[in-house]
Amino acid sequence: MKIGKALKVIDEGWVQKDKGYRVRYQRQTEGGVETEHTPGLDDTPLDSDVSAWRTAWKLVQATQSENTNFGEGQMINITVVNDQGEQILYYKTNKQMVYNEV
Repeated sequence: MKIGKALKVIDEGWVQKDKGYRVRYQRQTEGGVETEHTPGLDDTPLDSDVSAWRTAWKLVQATQSENTNFGEGQMINITVVNDQGEQILYYKTNKQMVYNEV
């Protein structure tokens, strides 16, 4: 096998490092459920999955109220995604984690 072909095979099968992380969540609006990201899709992503999970946890804490119903503006299905929009495993448990899951 030529080196060019070998490098292509390696590149396709190699685990690629994520280029950034975002917190993805949903909100109830007048138009229905909308998906949003922090930082926004046009903004520079966070460079650490730990920072992204910490931001997700802080969003959960900031949006908690005594009203447990899914109301206007409440954030649900909060998780961390990579630069490709794929959900990232929680760094402490290595399992999928979703805060305020509905």
